[in-house]
Amino acid sequence: MVTPEWTLDQPAATLWYHPHVHGQTEEQMTRGLAGMFIVDSDGADQGLPGEYGVDDIPLIVQDRAFEDDRTFTTTSDAQTGLLGDTMLINGTVNPHFSVTTETVRLRLLNAATARVFNFGFSDNREFTVIGSDGGLLPAPVAVERLLLSPGERAEIVVRFQPGEQPVLQSFAQELGMSEKFNNEAGGNDVLDLLQFRAAARLAAAPGLPLTLATLEPPALEASVATRSFILKGMYINGKLMDMSRIDATVGAGTTEIWNVSNTDSQPHNFHVHGVQFRILDINGAEPGPEFSGWKDTVFLPVRASARIALMFGPYTDPTTAYMYHCHFIRHADHGMMGQFTVIES
Repeated sequence: MVTPEWTLDQPAATLWYHPHVHGQTEEQMTRGLAGMFIVDSDGADQGLPGEYGVDDIPLIVQDRAFEDDRTFTTTSDAQTGLLGDTMLINGTVNPHFSVTTETVRLRLLNAATARVFNFGFSDNREFTVIGSDGGLLPAPVAVERLLLSPGERAEIVVRFQPGEQPVLQSFAQELGMSEKFNNEAGGNDVLDLLQFRAAARLAAAPGLPLTLATLEPPALEASVATRSFILKGMYINGKLMDMSRIDATVGAGTTEIWNVSNTDSQPHNFHVHGVQFRILDINGAEPGPEFSGWKDTVFLPVRASARIALMFGPYTDPTTAYMYHCHFIRHADHGMMGQFTVIES
């Protein structure tokens, strides 16, 4: 048995893991190989809900389809990948959560292999986004909907009243596809995810702080390279994944700007291993403030493009590569990936 060890050297964040066997990842994740881990730090969450299992709750959101014998369906003809009609929250069907505090922090993980979730509540209440893939945002952001594609995470805080029972749902969304393909990709689905059952009396909770994390703006003037990535079909820049090929070499401690464009007739997203980035713009416009923090995955509906600034860390290895890929897992399985190494700059 191999026991991995590593030293944590990053801000507090909601993270996750899954296998990455080329060509088999969708099936392995569908069978259950995925999970969340939380990096926390003393004092980082001052003023935020932080008692695990009470007012700080992980929500691993997945969809599944079942065969007649109740085993998981593992194959599908859907263009974007395998979709299910049964929602699992932390592996549970039709769950509920007993609320005992006025505010609850939910750590949302879209661990589906193909489904995009448009999170909101059955009563259209406002909730507050406090974190994204790489940790806390600069300031809380109030929203009624939050769109997360496969692999994306967010931390939200929801305020409850005694005795109420709202339901966390996923709402329809526009993926930029034809109506037929949008239906096949689940874009018109409205899904119940988790019912909250608030107690008759709730423990009081303070308001959220006005500021959360100090994030320096990307040092664009220090960028040493600009690269372009075109996503179309199962290809990135016209190439399928080749484990013997290194597609890019970057310098440790440097900043680069990557332009990522989805020129396809179906949605994709773009996920980068081993580095966090900031979204500079999407289709030429600044991203919403809920996406202003550190990210490792950006959603790209049909014909969408994003410009991201990546700040590479100090760790180098000229032979062991990191990957970038579409996190619609069937797309990655079919070759929509590339590799880069980090070397001394």
